[in-house]
Amino acid sequence: MKRLSEKFNAIAVKKGELFMLDLDGNASTGYMWDVKITAGDATVISRETIPTNPGKMVIGGGAVERTIFRAENDGEIEIEAKWQRPWEKSTPPAKQAVFKVSVK
Repeated sequence: MKRLSEKFNAIAVKKGELFMLDLDGNASTGYMWDVKITAGDATVISRETIPTNPGKMVIGGGAVERTIFRAENDGEIEIEAKWQRPWEKSTPPAKQAVFKVSVK
């Protein structure tokens, strides 16, 4: 399965293929990734948080927030991710990124 991350923000997949977006995070700080499909046609299949140290979810410990998508149609998919505290509506995100997926 092809993988997007903050360091690798563009991939090409086939129609119907699954791909993942892995973003480093730390939910114990209150920050969470808000991930949205802003263009194109993809379906979110699953979302999970994976501890950086497998088997040990530790307060203050890092984790990866993984979202798995399915590319539904040919074209371009754009995904926007914002790292923010959900209750701080007027505060700009601490981080944000845009990801591109070419579907053929």
